[in-house]
Amino acid sequence: MAQKSKKSKSKRMSLKQKYKIVKKVKEHHKKKAKEDKKTGRKQKAPKDPGIPSAWPFKADLLKELDWEKQRAVAVDKQRKEERKRARVEAETKEADAEMTEQQANDSASMGDVAQKAEYKQQAYESNKRLKTSLQAVSSDRDSSRRAFYKEFMKVVDAADVVVEVLDARDPLSCRCLDVERLVRRSGADKKVILLLNKIDLVPREVAEAWLKYLREELPTVAFKCSTQKQASNLGQRHLPKAQSSDSALQGSECLGANTLLQLLKNYTRNSDTKTAITVGVVGFPNVGKSSLLNSLKRTRVAQVGNTPGVTRAVQEVVLDKHLRLLDSPGIVFANSDSTGADAAADALRNCVKIEKLEDAVLPVSEIVKRCPAKQLMAIYKVPTFDDTDQFLQHIALVRGKLKKGGTVDVQAAAKVVLQDWSDGRIPFYTMPPQRKAQEGHAAAEVVTHWASDFDADQVFGDERTAVIDGLPSLEESSNHFQTQSNGPATASLEDMQQGAVLPSSSDDEEQAQDMDDTELPEPKAPKPTSDQTAELYKASGQFNPHAARATKKKAKKQQKRASGDAYDFAEAFGAKAAV
Repeated sequence: MAQKSKKSKSKRMSLKQKYKIVKKVKEHHKKKAKEDKKTGRKQKAPKDPGIPSAWPFKADLLKELDWEKQRAVAVDKQRKEERKRARVEAETKEADAEMTEQQANDSASMGDVAQKAEYKQQAYESNKRLKTSLQAVSSDRDSSRRAFYKEFMKVVDAADVVVEVLDARDPLSCRCLDVERLVRRSGADKKVILLLNKIDLVPREVAEAWLKYLREELPTVAFKCSTQKQASNLGQRHLPKAQSSDSALQGSECLGANTLLQLLKNYTRNSDTKTAITVGVVGFPNVGKSSLLNSLKRTRVAQVGNTPGVTRAVQEVVLDKHLRLLDSPGIVFANSDSTGADAAADALRNCVKIEKLEDAVLPVSEIVKRCPAKQLMAIYKVPTFDDTDQFLQHIALVRGKLKKGGTVDVQAAAKVVLQDWSDGRIPFYTMPPQRKAQEGHAAAEVVTHWASDFDADQVFGDERTAVIDGLPSLEESSNHFQTQSNGPATASLEDMQQGAVLPSSSDDEEQAQDMDDTELPEPKAPKPTSDQTAELYKASGQFNPHAARATKKKAKKQQKRASGDAYDFAEAFGAKAAV
């Protein structure tokens, strides 16, 4: 039998085994550190061994360390005393200076003191007025209607077809007839299409009634925007005639895109002037204009949100070589200084940001008047109530909207109800009004005019099978209830057009009047300036370069007119004709 070698074994190992050991050690230390951190234990620092007892000069070294420690304490104490002495000297000098100034003020006359106080009072009042006006300008800048009106006019001027987006729950309150007249006045060839968005929020009979009512005047398309969250590849549902069902409207895909695109392509083929058209999308805030662009493009090209004012400028989206879409910001066409019922109607149209409402209880009182109490009790799971305040108190207690001390926050509860109203959690709908005989005859003439341009009969026949038949009926949708409409929207477009340019200064007006007297070409309108700049120039002692420039030009023209060096166009052209 072979005997084992008595020589020592080699401690060499492969690199694989070596690195494996290093890795295991690291993992062990990491795990131990994590456990210490979890339990709160800290690793103790290595203890200082101190000076060995066998050190021959240990006593001398200890004395030296003690002396250095005492010296450091003395230096620190001296620095503190120097800082304290410097602070006392500075306070003494400041007190002496105040005393000297007080003596000088006492020696001044009472007239100078009164004049200085009056000047300070005037400066304070001027600064206060300026600050108040600047705050008003900055707060109104978020909802500036003039800027939105300019963007709206850009879309109307550039578009061949204008799509007015309406909310299917209350289309009459979202439709503005003044805007449609403005589109027709801006060009005889411009067409208007009504788009009934959020069609999945109303029963089938209601959608059919509104489509019949609106198609007596203009082509109207039933639509449901895509609610998918991804950035691209948004779905479009194209149902065959035999497979229309309720599941079509329960998903998040878009419905009705095929009908709208077919109408636009038919108009492009029938129009002899253009092979490509521009489509402008207009409407009230939060009716789904940007979502319409995303659904047609099948990509999130426009930012969307459930609050008004998300879109603040015109955005162009090229759909294909025949269609170009223009998205416009939502405009509140109603009067800007509306109060009472008009302000409540604007809030119910979701034209105003809910968080910026000063009194959110007034719109909620309109909701309570229009909605059945049993429906509201079932939606919010609250007991019976007698008035709006009691209803909001119940909601505040259920939703936990409480102030400091446990009192209910009525305003916060009202904003919750308004948000549910705009988001569709309160399932309401409105019915179209009855037409008069004369209106029906005029509407029939309009239908025959636009039906041939869009080939609407075949397109709308396919739409009924693909979209309308999939809506639930009134019997199936028992939660829906009918409410009163907010009424048609009104627009003072002339006032908005006049307010699109800020009022010019007096110097600019004098300059324009002077140029009119000299029979020169009509001057261009002054460039609009901000309200903040105008307020700053009104302040006393503030130099206004625009006014100075206008005064200089006016003096130069007067001097030129007085010297008789003005060029006579009639004389020059008469002499030229004689030659």
